[in-house]
Amino acid sequence: MIIYTFFDKYDFSGKTIIPFNTHMGSGDGGTYDTIRKLEPKAKVLTGLPVEMRDAENGPAKAVEKWLKSL
Repeated sequence: MIIYTFFDKYDFSGKTIIPFNTHMGSGDGGTYDTIRKLEPKAKVLTGLPVEMRDAENGPAKAVEKWLKSL
């Protein structure tokens, strides 16, 4: 998976990671937990999984609400 290569190549120790993704019904698919395991010295904030149909209809309000919660 590309995420493993990405986190193998870069060190995010002491950094803040803000994950987000689109999906077809699987939510984050466990990816956010994987990021936490791969980067234990990074702060991983609450992510935003957006279902594809919501992305197609304009997720602006959901994104705005999520950003304000950070």
